[in-house]
Amino acid sequence: MLRGVSVALPVGTPLFPEECACCGDPATHRAELRRRDGASVLIGYCDDCAEHQASASARVLSACLASLLLALVLASGLPLIAPRLGSLGLSLTALLASILPFFFLLVPRGSVEASHGARGSAVLWLAPNRLWCASERYGARVAELNACSAEPESRRDSLVSVWLGVGPLVALVAAHFAYVTYHPELRIVNLGASRIEVALDGARIASVDATSNESPSAGALVRVPAGHHVLSASTATDHVEVARTEVDLQSGATHLFAPGAEGTCFWLETTGYGAERLQKPSYQPLSSADHFWLLPDGIDRWFAANPAPSERESHSSGGLLTALRQAPCSETPAEARSAE
Repeated sequence: MLRGVSVALPVGTPLFPEECACCGDPATHRAELRRRDGASVLIGYCDDCAEHQASASARVLSACLASLLLALVLASGLPLIAPRLGSLGLSLTALLASILPFFFLLVPRGSVEASHGARGSAVLWLAPNRLWCASERYGARVAELNACSAEPESRRDSLVSVWLGVGPLVALVAAHFAYVTYHPELRIVNLGASRIEVALDGARIASVDATSNESPSAGALVRVPAGHHVLSASTATDHVEVARTEVDLQSGATHLFAPGAEGTCFWLETTGYGAERLQKPSYQPLSSADHFWLLPDGIDRWFAANPAPSERESHSSGGLLTALRQAPCSETPAEARSAE
């Protein structure tokens, strides 16, 4: 607890002594003390007291900067060092690292010298018209100059600052952004006859039921570490490997893996609406011998046809919708069939 006095100031412009609010020596500096409503007063400090007041403020600022740096470094570096670390693990690690510097603030500091009133700011606002002074003598002088009363009052040494929350907040945001960036999406569609287990470099990442029809809900969507990997699929019951391929997963991209897709064709189908209306949809075949694709950006619908254009929207600005489609090659539009 910090001992001091509280002074109830009268309404108007308060007067302050021409002496240091901390030690009582002649004041050589003036520090602004701002109230929550924006009003401020100037408090006098000597050279020595102005220096240790600035040092106390810098202590909290240093901890906040250290917290911010640790949050950014851990959030951006951990996905590369530990790519198997999940989103929750990455967020918690970055969050805990950002909190560590705050324990430095809990280390007890030395006692205040007898001639000084406080280690940091010697005058604080308690209320719009009430000041707390660490030095009883200075508080009595303020009360005398303003014809008001001063009463003894103790307060806790507070370390609270709005900046203390910046590091932890940045840790959570940066960890999520880094995870999404370094862990691209992989869509898996099982076109075989039975449920399969899909593994990345031998580690299971998904269990996918078989599907024979085009459906937006079919398959699985997972995030996996970017880089060069081996994708494999085996039957869930007898663990017979049905697919294996080496792939390059690119950061920020979306990929498709379709084990058992022999005889199935994949294509991108683009439909125009309004002013962008096309005479017929455009088709872009997707071919791959190992049933793995790096997909382009801008896919609006997955494994479902785009809505048919309407005559009522012919005068609107409209736009384009692109759908990823699949069907047995015998039922695929001729323009969507691969040349392979």
